[in-house]
Amino acid sequence: MLIMARDRDYRALLAALRGKTVFIWTCSTCARLCGGYGGPAAAARLAEELKGDGIEVLGTAATNASCLTEKVVHGLPATAADVILSLTCDVGAAVVRQVSGKTVLSPAVTYGRGYLDADRVPMLSVPAPDGSLTAVSAAEAAAERGLRFGPFV
Repeated sequence: MLIMARDRDYRALLAALRGKTVFIWTCSTCARLCGGYGGPAAAARLAEELKGDGIEVLGTAATNASCLTEKVVHGLPATAADVILSLTCDVGAAVVRQVSGKTVLSPAVTYGRGYLDADRVPMLSVPAPDGSLTAVSAAEAAAERGLRFGPFV
């Protein structure tokens, strides 16, 4: 599973989308499992919040693997949106950009591979000074880098 965190808060996202029509695309796998950053429920909440703040959101859609071109080709509807807001990892956003030919905004930083621990907490394995690997929660790793972990709203 790829671990990611948000690179901006809601106000910064709103500013980036002001004056544009938006379609929200999300992944139901890694992005959903990373503190609810993505997934259909997060996309729906974000769409409602953006609409309430005056952004024209044309719709939302999801797949279970945005990193696979076939999944995006068959799942991403044609849209007249100016921007596709991609609540996915960087690979998923690149695939959406390639398939759609649209401007894609991806407000996530992808750390790389991680895992869910026994309590379903997203974890990263990070190198320790002695070369061993240490488990760190993705939320903790995000906070150390000044990033945000979890959904926008």
